[in-house]
Amino acid sequence: MSPFASSISKVFYGTFIHSVSIKEIEYVPNGLLFVNTHGRIAKIVKNVPKDQVRGVLDGVADSKVVLLNDDQFVIPGFVDSHIHAPQYAYCGNGHDIPLLDWLDTLTFPHEAKFKDASYARRVYTKAVARSLRNGTTSACWFATIHLDATKELVKVIEEQGQRAYVGKVNMNQNSPDILRETTQSSVADTRAFIKFVNAINDAQSFDTKPLVTPIITPRFAISCTSDLLTELGKLAAEFDIPVQSHLCENLNEIEFAKSLFPNSTDYTSVYADHGLLTHRSIMAHCVHMTDEELQLMKDRKAGISHCASSNFNIKSGLANVRKMIDMDLKVGLGTDVAGGFSSSILDAFRTARTCSIARSPDNSLLVPELFYLATVGGARVMELDDIIGNFVVGKEFDAILVNTAAKHSPLDIFEHDTIHTKFEKYLFVGDDRNNEKVYVQGKEVRLPDF
Repeated sequence: MSPFASSISKVFYGTFIHSVSIKEIEYVPNGLLFVNTHGRIAKIVKNVPKDQVRGVLDGVADSKVVLLNDDQFVIPGFVDSHIHAPQYAYCGNGHDIPLLDWLDTLTFPHEAKFKDASYARRVYTKAVARSLRNGTTSACWFATIHLDATKELVKVIEEQGQRAYVGKVNMNQNSPDILRETTQSSVADTRAFIKFVNAINDAQSFDTKPLVTPIITPRFAISCTSDLLTELGKLAAEFDIPVQSHLCENLNEIEFAKSLFPNSTDYTSVYADHGLLTHRSIMAHCVHMTDEELQLMKDRKAGISHCASSNFNIKSGLANVRKMIDMDLKVGLGTDVAGGFSSSILDAFRTARTCSIARSPDNSLLVPELFYLATVGGARVMELDDIIGNFVVGKEFDAILVNTAAKHSPLDIFEHDTIHTKFEKYLFVGDDRNNEKVYVQGKEVRLPDF
């Protein structure tokens, strides 16, 4: 066996679909995609007739070849750039009240339960499993203020095999006493959490990027004093790790934030002034942004997570994603459970489409743009687009094997359907039942059978 053949763990033969730009989806029929033992894409050969496959395998054993049928195709794994793990337990509830009231009456009382790490593990096990079942191979998770519970989230993610950014939430003001930290305790627990994740990663031998990365997570500026934000900015710089928070989601939130930080020019500047707006920052929502704030985001190379479902459900507004794209801002999709009613990026895709049409019927987002946001766009927001997002030699193989004719599939296939129409049906009609297999770093993830 040749050195190349021995380095290959799996070869897929069939149709591959991915974004090559925000305007273009590439359909590769009769393609061969080689994945090596390090979970990276080693080789891609396009348009290989079935009777010529063996001659192109370069000695790779037939047992390593996955043959796709005409109803199957492989796409990059979805990227959820904003999701709250503890809120999964009440996903679908409370969508009749606006943001700040929603936090006080539903979110904060529930998150207080996560002082119990065993309870946290039970919720987090289901939240991560559902996310993977929905085809999300990479996610940016908010936890709670509780150090032990957040460690449990990391353990669950490691066990289930998802790629993730995980943040211990920071709050030392404008929150219930039971969820209010001191500046000192918040910083100390955040530092301890970062070291906990880094120790796990240091103890493992990686040929690929570690699955879990700690992320600095002030809930939003309203929940943190200036001294806490400053210290969190210092931690992000010290450990060279990403930052995530909420920004300009709701008009009342914006006015409240500005009143708390009168020395900052605007809400976005609050994060910038405290060292929390960098090329590794992910800001969720950005519904009500001024031109100056969008330009500041671009100047700092910060990313935006568009969470249309949540913005509809808790009546926040319609984000101008078309403008963000035209400015070449980094934009991905977020489910924002439980503001969003589902942890499926397919649902986020569809709701983002509706939002775009409602905001600008004559210049709404098209399918290639939305699919890009769900994959490459999310990877860009996470600063992982050199590692994941589409099928390029050298990138890690995070993918979904889709079966449009799966048992109990919600979509129907007819004789006239082509691979193009099957793909679009999956995007607009399909669900987790069509996600036959999910791969992260080239390894098949064990999917729950809910």
